[in-house]
Amino acid sequence: MPQVSVREEIVESALVEFHRRGFSACSVEDITRAAGVPKGSFYNHFKSKEDLGAEVVRRYAAASGWRAELPAGLSPLEQLRARFGRLRDVLAGREFSRGCLVGNMGAELADHSVVISTEVTASLAEWSARVTELLRAAQAAGEIPAGLDPERLGRFLVNAWEGAVTRTKVIKGPEAMDDFFAVVFDQLLC
Repeated sequence: MPQVSVREEIVESALVEFHRRGFSACSVEDITRAAGVPKGSFYNHFKSKEDLGAEVVRRYAAASGWRAELPAGLSPLEQLRARFGRLRDVLAGREFSRGCLVGNMGAELADHSVVISTEVTASLAEWSARVTELLRAAQAAGEIPAGLDPERLGRFLVNAWEGAVTRTKVIKGPEAMDDFFAVVFDQLLC
């Protein structure tokens, strides 16, 4: 089995630590200790903690449960619901304690780090585009009203989701998720 590189150890440990504790609460020493690598090795791979943070956002977004395989034969609207359902299941599995790393990093650093804010913006834009694609396909299939603007609605659903995730993290319960699914799938998109 190939050995994991020091860089990968640092990125993976930072992803866990940033998600669990937040960016500002983690020092480079905390991250390298969690990775089991010397602190000095950090700067062989990253110019700054901020650059590592941007890489962590990219990595988290690329590995999102949103991208997981779904059962064959689902309609576009069923796919949309299933994808949000998978994200909800991840949050529930963590007892609603960590929230979404992309949302967390955006809330914590948007006003303080152009590098990280740029990655958060790109991640949210890509995710919104994927939601928009499913909404367009659902419109074409006659599953949702033709008068809805898929682009605006795609952005809105991602924004509403991130707000619901924040609330679940605060209250440590599923009520905001329940509201999201009820409003989106039982009222808005029917």
